[in-house]
Amino acid sequence: MRDAERLVEQQYAMLLRRDVARLPDLYAPEAFYAMPGVTVRPIELPALLRTWTGAFPDLRIDPRGVVRTAGGAAMELRWTGTHTGTLHSPFGTVAPTGRTVSWEVADVVRARRGRIVSWRSYFDWGQLLDSLGVQLEGLSRAAHHDSLALPV
Repeated sequence: MRDAERLVEQQYAMLLRRDVARLPDLYAPEAFYAMPGVTVRPIELPALLRTWTGAFPDLRIDPRGVVRTAGGAAMELRWTGTHTGTLHSPFGTVAPTGRTVSWEVADVVRARRGRIVSWRSYFDWGQLLDSLGVQLEGLSRAAHHDSLALPV
C-alpha cells in the first residue's frame, strides 16, 4: 500500500477512535492541514479535529472512492453526525441544533518519506450550515475571516 493511503487510513482511524493527540506524528514538520477557512500546522491539528468530534460526537465517515497519484491520494467521503456540541466555524460558533446531518468531503493528501506533507480537505460550509438550519447572516464573524477560532 502506498504511503499516502496508509497514512490517510491511520488518520481516519485515529479520528474515529477520538485518539487525535498523536496525529502530528503522521506529519512532516513542515506539513500543513487545510480546510475551507483555516490552515493549521500538525501541532494544531488535534485541537482542530476535536472541534469536529466535540460538535458531532457520533461522527462517522463513509468513504466513497479513492484516486491514487504518485506521492498522494484523493478521497471522496460522506461525513455524518448529530450536532450536539458547539461547532466552531470561520463564520463564528454554532450552538448545538440536535440535527443529524451529512456532508460531502474531498481530501487530497500528499506524502513523502512515510509522512504527510499536505492534507487539503474540501467541503461546502454553506451546505453544512444550511443542513443545520443556520443562516450565515445569523452568525458572528470570527476575528479573522480566514481563520478558525479554536477553543483553547
